[in-house]
Amino acid sequence: MTARILAALLAAVLAAPAAAEELIRVLVSQEAKEPVELRLEDYVAGVVAGEMPGSFPAEALKAQAVAARSYALTRKIEAQAAGRAWDIGAGVLAQVFAKAPGPAARAAAEATAGEVLALGMEPVEAYFHASCGGRTEAGLAALGRDLAYLKSVECGRCDRAPKVSWSVKVPARELGKAAGLGGAATAARVASRTASGRAEKVELAAGDRKVVMAASDLRQRLGFSRLPSLAFDVHRPRGGDFVFDGRGQGHGAGLCQWGAAGLAREGKTYREILAHYYPGVEIVQMY
Repeated sequence: MTARILAALLAAVLAAPAAAEELIRVLVSQEAKEPVELRLEDYVAGVVAGEMPGSFPAEALKAQAVAARSYALTRKIEAQAAGRAWDIGAGVLAQVFAKAPGPAARAAAEATAGEVLALGMEPVEAYFHASCGGRTEAGLAALGRDLAYLKSVECGRCDRAPKVSWSVKVPARELGKAAGLGGAATAARVASRTASGRAEKVELAAGDRKVVMAASDLRQRLGFSRLPSLAFDVHRPRGGDFVFDGRGQGHGAGLCQWGAAGLAREGKTYREILAHYYPGVEIVQMY
């Protein structure tokens, strides 16, 4: 979709009458054949509950609410332009949606009702992730999305995240299969890294046969939950299993959820948190 079309569609949404009943069509499960139509604010509350613990500081929950609403709007506009019967899914590849949000999530949605991140009259694809491990990743490196507001920024506030440091063992045969080597892997190393220090290319070998593949492809083949992020090193102690030692969880672009909680505990407002993780954006009152 061109920027002109996006801008025109967003302008139409912003120019619409006050929409207390702004709606969104959600595929609430993988099995769902028909979308469920929800009030946008009910959907946002469900995403806040699905994506963040209710015990997080209120300002972090508000930041998540604005990010979730912004991302949902980009998908709604995309669906309208494509003539799609649904706007957004409800899983990890979209935004995790909880059907029964608690009071903290509802309060965050209500406190920011109608607020959307925008840049140049275009809605922001407000990607987020659990923990960055110290520094977020640029959108191009993480998602193939070269967006001005998805820059790599210092975080340093997510050290309290569960499993922010992790270690995963992968048997040589499994690693060789994931790399398409046709046999057990005998060696592996990070061949190149992104500017943030995450693995970009990985070289793997089975005897004399070597392959170099995108680290993101290797992560996908091993499983996103198995290899939580691309901020890793890999080694093989004494000919045993290969060991991946890493930090952070998720693709690393945009809002670091545990980092947002850390900033909120330091007294930052949700507007300051969003400005940190999405530099250059503005908050627009959609309705």
